[in-house]
Amino acid sequence: MLPARSEQRAAGATTPLQLGSAARWWLRTLFRVSRNARWLVYLLKPLAVWCALHFSRKARYSTFANARRIFGPEASDAQCAALGPKVVGNFIDFVVDVARSSAMTAAQLRERIETVEGRDAYVEFRKRTRTGAIVVTAHMGSFEVGLAALADVEPHIHVVFKRDEHDGFEILRTSLRQTLDVNEAPIDDGWETWMRLRDALTANHVVVMQADRAMPGQKAQAVPMCNGHVLLPLGPVKLAQISGAPIIPVLTVRTKSGRCRLFVEAPIHVDGSDEWINGVHPALLQLAAVLEKYITAYPDQWLVLDPAFIEDAVEPADPAPHVQAQETPAPIDAGSPAFSPDSQ
Repeated sequence: MLPARSEQRAAGATTPLQLGSAARWWLRTLFRVSRNARWLVYLLKPLAVWCALHFSRKARYSTFANARRIFGPEASDAQCAALGPKVVGNFIDFVVDVARSSAMTAAQLRERIETVEGRDAYVEFRKRTRTGAIVVTAHMGSFEVGLAALADVEPHIHVVFKRDEHDGFEILRTSLRQTLDVNEAPIDDGWETWMRLRDALTANHVVVMQADRAMPGQKAQAVPMCNGHVLLPLGPVKLAQISGAPIIPVLTVRTKSGRCRLFVEAPIHVDGSDEWINGVHPALLQLAAVLEKYITAYPDQWLVLDPAFIEDAVEPADPAPHVQAQETPAPIDAGSPAFSPDSQ
C-alpha cells in the first residue's frame, strides 16, 4: 500500500511517451508517411510493432508492468507480455488517425461514430445547468472523433493542451481544431490560460482536458487505481472549484470496424467543502474509478508506453527474465480488417 501523498509536481517521467532522438525521428517520419502514404503504414505495421518492442527494453518493461497492474497479480506472464504489441499497434493507429482526421470535415469525422452512450442524458443535463462543463478524457480511442461529436452539441469548446515537440503532430492537431472551430488553450501559457478557462466556463462554455496522466510540472496527486497508484492532474478539480462547473468524463474506444464508440459518464460535482480521503480529493477518486472501468475493459487502447504506475516508475536494473525481446512478427494478413485502409 503506497502511503498517502499530498499535492505534488509531476516529473517528466509521467508523460505518455518519453523519446530519444532516434524515436523522435521515427515518430516524425510516421506522421509524415501517415498523411501522404497511409497504405505504407498499414503494410509495415506488423514490422514496426515488432521493432518497437524488440529494440526497446523500456517499451517492453513499461507495457509489461502496466499490464501487471491492470490485469492484477493473478495474470500470467504470457498475458502481460501479450499486451505490449497490442498497445504499440494501437498507438500506430492513433498516429494514422490524427493524420487522416486532419484532412476530414467535421461531418466526415462524425460519420466515424458508431454509438454514443449517454448522449441524451448529457444534453438534458446541459440544458438544465448554466455553469459550463469540464469534459475530461483519457489517452484512449480517437480524441479527434470524440471532439467532433462534442462539437455537434456544444457551440463553444476550449481544448487544454501542451504544445508538442513534434512539429508535424502540432500542425495536424491545430488544423483539426480549426476545422471543428475549437478554441486552443495551451497550458504552457500558465496562469493566464486558467483565468481564460474560468471565464469561459462562467459563460457556459465547455473545457476539454486529458485527465489520465499528469503533464511535466503539472500539480498532481497519487490516486489508487488498477492495483497501483497513478498521478492524476489536479487541474480539472481546481478549475471546477473556481468555476462551479461539473467534471464530465467522456471516453472513446475503437471498434473492430475502425469506427468509435463514445461513453459519456455521469457528472462529478466538486464542492469546496469536500473532505479529502486519505490525502486525496474525492473528485479524483471518482474520476479514477471511471478511468479504471474503461482501462480494465479496453487495456490495449490505453496508449501509454511509459510506466503508468508510481510503483513501477523506476525500471529494475535486472528486469524479470520474461520481459524479453519480441519474436519475429507474424506474416501480414492482407485481408485482415485490422490492416485495411478502408477500415481505419
